[in-house]
Amino acid sequence: MYHQFVPDVSVIIAVYNAMPYLTECLESVMAQGFGPDRLEVIAVDDGSTDGSGAELDHFAARHPQVRVLHQPNSGGPGAPRNRALDLARGRYVFFVDADDMLGPEALQRLLAMADAQGSDVVLAKQVGLGRSVSEKAHKHAPEADLYTSEVYRSLHSAKLMRRTTIEDARLRYPEDLWYGEDQIFVTSVFLAAGKISVVGDYDCYYLRRRDDGGNLTSRPRTAHDTVAHIERVMALVADRVQDPVGRRRMLGRHFRSLLRTALRPAVTARHGDPAYTAEVYGRARTLVETYWTPDMGGELARIDWIRLYAFACGPLPAFEQLMEYDPAKEPAPREFVENGRVYRCYPLFRDPVAGLPDVLFDVTGQLKTQHQLASMTWQGRRVRLTGHGWIQSLGTDRMDSELVLRERDTGHEYAVPAAPCPAPELAEREPGLDMAGFLAEFDLATVAGGAPLPPGLWDCFLKVRADGVARTVRLGRRHAPDLDRTARRAKVLAREAGGATELAAAPFFTAYGNLSFEVVRRMIPQSAG
Repeated sequence: MYHQFVPDVSVIIAVYNAMPYLTECLESVMAQGFGPDRLEVIAVDDGSTDGSGAELDHFAARHPQVRVLHQPNSGGPGAPRNRALDLARGRYVFFVDADDMLGPEALQRLLAMADAQGSDVVLAKQVGLGRSVSEKAHKHAPEADLYTSEVYRSLHSAKLMRRTTIEDARLRYPEDLWYGEDQIFVTSVFLAAGKISVVGDYDCYYLRRRDDGGNLTSRPRTAHDTVAHIERVMALVADRVQDPVGRRRMLGRHFRSLLRTALRPAVTARHGDPAYTAEVYGRARTLVETYWTPDMGGELARIDWIRLYAFACGPLPAFEQLMEYDPAKEPAPREFVENGRVYRCYPLFRDPVAGLPDVLFDVTGQLKTQHQLASMTWQGRRVRLTGHGWIQSLGTDRMDSELVLRERDTGHEYAVPAAPCPAPELAEREPGLDMAGFLAEFDLATVAGGAPLPPGLWDCFLKVRADGVARTVRLGRRHAPDLDRTARRAKVLAREAGGATELAAAPFFTAYGNLSFEVVRRMIPQSAG
């Protein structure tokens, strides 16, 4: 008899020919430490022919909170999941694929996070068993913003979702798709959610690549199957997301998917199945023309941005050549410096036939500036700073640096020359960095063109130039110690006209360990009598 109760979690499992993995999946769910009053399991056998249905019935006979439904094969995972959703009564639902499994404390940790944060969706940290997972998606804990975090990298259904959020928005899986249906459903849930959280410190969910290569429902994929779910989820995002950052990031994620899951197979199939390739190309080009904007380039790896541009604007053979290029199997592309810009020479850089613009290969903005403040001494009004800084992938033989003091509110700047000096500790780790150190000394009473630094908050930056390329970074030390009492004490820079006021400066480290100076105007105490 199926007992009536209101569980904390309804676990939904759509099952199609999942033996022998189904047994391990069910055991992992039943081992979550939830009593029958807190957990219900609704498993839908979607016309299995391998004994999966019998295994489900066996578990249901031993566990009263397990409910099993049998139905003819529907052709995809959407219909069995929807049927289970119609019956679920838990505060939250959690979808498990029949060939995957849960960590022993997964549901407890997810539910605890949801209750503590008031979450509508909680991402479960995933572990790939022969499959790739997005580690970035699970680094935001406990709370994550859909538009500015990386949670949208994960559109797999294995998430704890508040059931009323799903029901209030009348959300269900599309039943006419057998591939990519979870992207549409999970995107809709994300957009309906008020708060999204992440359990990123525990291995909650194990995604398995089956030895037989099977999954929920397996059949030959058509060009329509390849592109249809991307078309629909892009339309959903474009229609529902008004925030420009969120829209750019979410659509950018699907353009990455378009290249990887649609255009790459189409390029591979172009000689054997030209009709398939032509249909994918045509539908993909419509998506680019409809949704692509130049600011989405930053959402793609550089080589993918070049590929997508070549697909939309270049000759088709150039695009196909770029898609066949595998950076993992080729030597790293060299970097070329010209007029203060750095270009990464991927295939077809400045190829006259391809005609791809230089800006696609320009990686100047991606170059990292390694830097650290090593020491600071504060004697009188003079400051002495040492440290190191260099631009990654550029040499140090033609490198120089300077300090920049920038007023936080106005942006006004004063530059201080920095002398190069040896950095033997760096040279030991990486040859060529023996002169990446710097030494800068300056007097705060004269640094402003011979005058004292004016009142304000002055942030300290390091500007590094190498091979004609300049990069400016905030100067700080990795672990900023507290300044001693002497250093904390403000030093007088100048007495002002009339003798009633003076300028005083004091250095401090921000919460991020970055160096700043505070300059204030203060009254000079008058002596009695």
